[in-house]
Amino acid sequence: MLWLKNTKKGSYIVESVIVIPIFIMAVVMLMSIIPIIATCENVNYAVADETHLECIKTAFRKNPAALPAAVKHRIYKENQNLNTYQTSFYRYLYTAKGIDHLISLDFHVNFQEKNPLGLFSSVTYNGKITARAFSGHLQKEAPAEKKEFEEEKESHIVYIFPEWGKRYHNRSCTYVKSNCQMVYLSQDTKKEYTPCKLCEAKDALVGSPVFCFRASGEVYHLSGCRTIDKYYIEIEKEEAEKKGYTPCYKCGGV
Repeated sequence: MLWLKNTKKGSYIVESVIVIPIFIMAVVMLMSIIPIIATCENVNYAVADETHLECIKTAFRKNPAALPAAVKHRIYKENQNLNTYQTSFYRYLYTAKGIDHLISLDFHVNFQEKNPLGLFSSVTYNGKITARAFSGHLQKEAPAEKKEFEEEKESHIVYIFPEWGKRYHNRSCTYVKSNCQMVYLSQDTKKEYTPCKLCEAKDALVGSPVFCFRASGEVYHLSGCRTIDKYYIEIEKEEAEKKGYTPCYKCGGV
């Protein structure tokens, strides 16, 4: 005859066999989630900090394309595990619900985190931020006299890189030819260029900033496109010099 003896020691072993693997898996999952949260927080901080800086800079200059480009550069620089970053929506200095000088940016990121269980290997994160730019008045110089408005001055267009360097260039400069120009999307731009499929530029609204490679490109891009490295804008030579820009050593700026 077989006798079975029920002991507490045996039940503890059975419970341990069941509970310990579950506990270990829970700890591993928690350790996998922490780096994901850290990356999302880092992205949020970068977007918020660059937006804060742009709100301050609007007191001195208005550049709709600066914020998306700055955010993209910083996020890729600070997050090496990031696969893609895209600005999905962007409005600059608009008015809503009686509040003016608003700046809004929606973004989309995708990144990978390695973990032993293979969970959360691909993470998609969407975020948005809305801020109010500096809306005060800054009087930098004395008002112009009437004769200055009536005086006809020769227009001399030069090209500057707003976020890179303090030189102005002429149209034939190799620095200008190898980079893209920021323009505001119009029907003429749509006729001359086709939208980039990589950044889905077809969704861009008329009047929004887009980027074109004048020398060699046939498509226009959004600010979040990976093909965009540096961009230039047109500006009067006199205005460029007032802002502290000096002639390019290579082309002379004329």
